[in-house]
Amino acid sequence: MSFEELTNLHLIGYMSGYLEAARDVLGRYYWAPFLAMRGTLTIWSCLTSPFLRETEREVGEVSELFVHPIRALRPVKITGPWKLGPHGFLYDKGMCLLFKESNERLKHTAKGHEALYDINVSLIDEYTKVMLTHKDHPNLIIDLTDFQHMENYEVETDPKGNEYCHVGERESKWISAVLGKDVRLMFSPVKTLSGEDMIIQSLDPVHIIGESSLVAFSKEAGWDVEMERFRPNIVSVGHEAYADEGWQEIKIGDTIMEFDHRTTRCLITNVNFDGVRTSDTMDTLRKHRPKCEKTKKPLFGSYFSVKQTGSVKPGDKIVLVKSRVA
Repeated sequence: MSFEELTNLHLIGYMSGYLEAARDVLGRYYWAPFLAMRGTLTIWSCLTSPFLRETEREVGEVSELFVHPIRALRPVKITGPWKLGPHGFLYDKGMCLLFKESNERLKHTAKGHEALYDINVSLIDEYTKVMLTHKDHPNLIIDLTDFQHMENYEVETDPKGNEYCHVGERESKWISAVLGKDVRLMFSPVKTLSGEDMIIQSLDPVHIIGESSLVAFSKEAGWDVEMERFRPNIVSVGHEAYADEGWQEIKIGDTIMEFDHRTTRCLITNVNFDGVRTSDTMDTLRKHRPKCEKTKKPLFGSYFSVKQTGSVKPGDKIVLVKSRVA
């Protein structure tokens, strides 16, 4: 065998050994290349993410602001700065009506409760009291500061596990007389969240609907649908129809809110605050609006949770921090 042939034979042996070793390593550590690739992508993402973030921009303005001191009754229109706490606006839906016998919450969509719409609601004495007025009854004034003294109240639980306290016999009898049914006026117990006492803690996030969205929906319905049918907290302007449904995170004033969930609509939209019923609203919602996958109810409007508390007032600009991916 020549020297050249011998050399080639040795090289083939060495190469075979290397190949065998490489195959053994890949067999044991087959995941290593994928881990390296993932690490590279992570580093690239960290380096480029600051440049790819969505730019904050002004997308609208707060046109109107409402709170609902008593769920099922008329809202109060707010004209100045209003406190936004960890779970929503101060006093919003902090009180509700429970049937005296069953202790279940009154649903104002049910027939026979139209008399509730004859009660006017207002906030007086620097927003420390709620005044209810009715043409056939003397005015009823509810002092909200009384609810700070929890030692005077007993916490009760409704069939769904919600905690309430009875406002008082005088207040419950007044509303029962208007409604013609025995109900109890209840409030949610005072809670301290993020170091803030809210007197009455709101039970719901912030409900936002765009005015342009209502205009578009009215065209689909063929008549001017009233915004009051949808019970928003904030009516926004200055953007296209349904653009508000694409907001993930927004800034208003010194507050920050984050999308919580779309608003599923129910039969309450068929009733205006004059107690007039019509099936047109719900029928049009079912026909033209997308539906919730779980409940199959039509969607219109959005609820936002509170990331940073503060205050909101009409005229505040709405700044989009992040868009929502549908």
